[in-house]
Parts: sequence; structure tokens; C-alpha cells
Amino acid sequence: MTIPQAYKQYGQIPFFYINGLGISNDATTPNTKLDIATGTMIDSTQTFQIDLLTAAVIDATTTGLNGLDTGTLGASKVYAVYLVGDPVTSNLSGCMISLNQTTPLLPFGYSVFGKIGYVTTDASSHFLLGYWTAGIGSARTFFYDAPQATAITAGHGTTYTNVNLITLVPASVERPVWISTSYVPATAGNTLKMQPGNATGDAITITGQVAAIAVTSNSLLMAQTVVISTVASPVINYKEANASDAVAINVAGYQFDL
Repeated sequence: MTIPQAYKQYGQIPFFYINGLGISNDATTPNTKLDIATGTMIDSTQTFQIDLLTAAVIDATTTGLNGLDTGTLGASKVYAVYLVGDPVTSNLSGCMISLNQTTPLLPFGYSVFGKIGYVTTDASSHFLLGYWTAGIGSARTFFYDAPQATAITAGHGTTYTNVNLITLVPASVERPVWISTSYVPATAGNTLKMQPGNATGDAITITGQVAAIAVTSNSLLMAQTVVISTVASPVINYKEANASDAVAINVAGYQFDL
């Protein structure tokens, strides 16, 4: 007899619950496979409990259960990672990734799902290496193995300028993002300032102490949604004191709630 791994709850657990279900790059095939640890969670409707009793491996070169929901793995994309279950016929729970960050295309026979995190691809359609927290609770953090470059690699903006994070950070209304910067002031005392995409104030100020010497820093900054070329994108803004200053802005990681 197959033990159901997705079943209706009747108030035994909190409003939203997740435990375990840690994500990691596969040790043997990290470019296209993710390892998902065992765990349990409430589905997206907060109606069904989904258990993953055996660790799963998502192979993004395939489609369907434990693969990509549809299509082929794209370049420079943020994919949502889902746990999927079947409360009707007791198919074993599994996992999948999708470009749709709210609703995956479910495999035949599966009708419930819950999001457990995100994964990003590089320009070669390979998973970027990273580290995901896991445990009891829906508040989680992801860090790239190495900070990833945005389009601002030698920025000289002297008025607040958008930095689009759409290829590195999941889209949402707002999300705390760890920003890694290397700021080279032309003159000692010049400043680099950053703010959320829709802000008006100076959320972060970094002051150069010595002319032409880089100041490196890591800052936690809220990314907010700004529509860029009709696409709602997570955005921060930056500006420098002088056009002769230069800054490289990278994404080190981000926080997310499931």
C-alpha cells in the first residue's frame, strides 16, 4: 500500500508551515541538477500538507516530475523551485522548477504544490552555485557562491540611476537583497549612495576615504518593483558624488519568504 504524501489538514499546524526541504546544487552534476532534502510543507492554498519522504533530484534537462515544468532551461533566468503532490491517487511527491514564480505547470496526476525557493541560471543556461538556508519556518536566505555582476560594472551616475536585478533576484513587490559594491572615489570624501527602486531618501551611504582606492562593502538593501521595458523588475538605485568616481555593483544574495 502506498502511503499518501499529500493530505488535507484540519488545523493541527500553524497558518503556514514548512520544515526542511533544503535546496543544494547537485555534487556530481551541479550545472543542471538540484538536490532537494526531505521535509514537509503546507501547499499554496494552505489546505494540503505535502511530505517529501525521500530526497529528490531535479534534472533540468528533462520535463515533468523532478524536472522542468515545460520547455528547456533558459539563460540568465530566475526559476522557482516547487514541491508538488497528489492528494487524490497517492502518487509520490516530487519537485520541479518553473519560470512561473507563482504557478507551475503540474505533471499529470498532480494537483497541489508549494514553492520552496529559487535557482538562477547563467548565460550558458547552467545553474549558478549557491547556498540556501532551510529549517522550520518560511523565512529563508540565499547566497551566491560568488557575488554576481549586474549591468553596473563601472558606473558613473551622479543622479539616482536604476540597477535592474531581474536576472539575479526573484521578482516581487519588495525583497531584501545583499548588494556587494566596489567603489573607487576620484577624491577622498566622495560618496556612493543607494536606495530602493521607488525610494526618495538615501538608504545607504558609503564614503571613500582615499582617492583612487577602492572601498568594498556588503549592504542589505530593499529591492522594489519598477516597470522597465514593460517588465516588472526588482530594482535598486545608485548615485555617486562625481562623474569621475566609479562603482561595480554585484548581487551577493537575497532573503525570501515562502
